[in-house]
Amino acid sequence: MSTDDILFEMPHFSQYKIVVAGDALVGKTQLVSIFTGRGFEHKPTAGADISFLKLKSSSSDQTTTAIFWDLSGQPAFDKVRPLFYEGAHAIMYIFDVTRKSTVLSLPSWVKEAKKILPDSPAVLIGNKIDLEKEREVSDDIGLKFADKMNATYFATSALKNQGVGTAFASAIRRAVYYRDSLK
Repeated sequence: MSTDDILFEMPHFSQYKIVVAGDALVGKTQLVSIFTGRGFEHKPTAGADISFLKLKSSSSDQTTTAIFWDLSGQPAFDKVRPLFYEGAHAIMYIFDVTRKSTVLSLPSWVKEAKKILPDSPAVLIGNKIDLEKEREVSDDIGLKFADKMNATYFATSALKNQGVGTAFASAIRRAVYYRDSLK
């Protein structure tokens, strides 16, 4: 799915902030990089990495900007990370399907975010599905966690760009509907 396929009716708001959260090395930065057109890149995130994507309305010449705040999952940033949630319109929680510990830490990520954003919509992503032989977490487990979190679940591979566009389009739509509901 290309970014041109994410056309929707936009309210008058012009920017939507989406936080991307999860443990270190689950593929957050790679997913954002693939979706925003930078390609697959290996780089650690220190604090937060911010990426912008301009989108065009399906019904007018209006454009909007999706702003992705890719938060560092390293424990060294636990104290400052909550500052980056402020003002978000949606949250994308990411875990690595090859490391069960990353799905087991989801409740702590949700708790951290809910302190700042109690009602913000969420998307849950199980990443690295291309590593099927190393998989420790099934989609059934991802779906159960998503249900508990009141989120939509997507299985993705940043490396193969599989499911990435669909997952991000869902997060953007949820952000749009959420922010529009606040007016």
